[in-house]
Amino acid sequence: MSFSKTVARTILAALLVSASAAIQPAAAQSSIKVVVDDTAITTMDISSRARLLQLAQKLPAGASQKAAVEELIEDAIKLKEARRRGIVISDAQVDAAVAEVAARSKLSPAQFAQALGQAGVGIRTFKDRIRAQIAWGRVVRSKVQAAVREEQNDLLAQMRNREKGASEVTAEDYVLQRVVFTLPAKRSSDVVERRRREAEALRKRFTSCAEGIPMAKALKEVAVLNVGRRLASEVPPQLQEQVKETAEGRLTKPAVTDQGVEMFAVCDRITVTGESAVTASMDAEAMNAQAKAASDALIKELREKSSVTYR
Repeated sequence: MSFSKTVARTILAALLVSASAAIQPAAAQSSIKVVVDDTAITTMDISSRARLLQLAQKLPAGASQKAAVEELIEDAIKLKEARRRGIVISDAQVDAAVAEVAARSKLSPAQFAQALGQAGVGIRTFKDRIRAQIAWGRVVRSKVQAAVREEQNDLLAQMRNREKGASEVTAEDYVLQRVVFTLPAKRSSDVVERRRREAEALRKRFTSCAEGIPMAKALKEVAVLNVGRRLASEVPPQLQEQVKETAEGRLTKPAVTDQGVEMFAVCDRITVTGESAVTASMDAEAMNAQAKAASDALIKELREKSSVTYR
């Protein structure tokens, strides 16, 4: 599970549909509100994070303030644990993540920062959240991977003892691109139907990723997101059958989601066999199943050990 991508998609969706929904900036004065071990959280930190949560999650003012405090406390704890494990996220890595989000909305990093600023959110607030999410994702993966490897070894040992060996096991990977015809926040049925027709028109013309992806990127208010290589088990359950049935170089049927009218381009199919198929499938399934549980348990444990002082 990629925590940073989850955050990025949430913010991207909000920016695409709420570019004009500006929130008034907070006052310039700031004081320390919470101290987490040796990390101070100021009133300005809380105010800016609250505005970010209002934009991304549509939280009311009171709820966003409370959520911001809790999230900033957890971020401080997560970053401390990441540093303890030798995990440091560089400015260049954060900048690359921001640039990727900006590119998805067809903006430069500077334009993206300006769009956030117009909505009352400083770019540092966005970067701080991205940094914590990337770092925590690596902490959780490192914790889960050891358990996954142990399960993989057990599974392989079982399969080698079966009459049908692991050499006969196969799995299929897909190389996918996500094409989103964006929709406004207040969408009428007529607008949705018009965008669906536009998506279907592209789908009919789309016969290869080499030609179809540039064609999609050239369309107005269309975002093309690189999903990359995914195991069949990593594809969302509601899409697995569609992706399986879609020919290479073609698009899945349009589907209306919170972010718009979406399709997936199946750019390649890769079949793997033998033990590599077993371990790859096991890794994808186990990581997805265990990541959230491991994250919740670890943050609970760390929070109980941390000193949190409110002022």
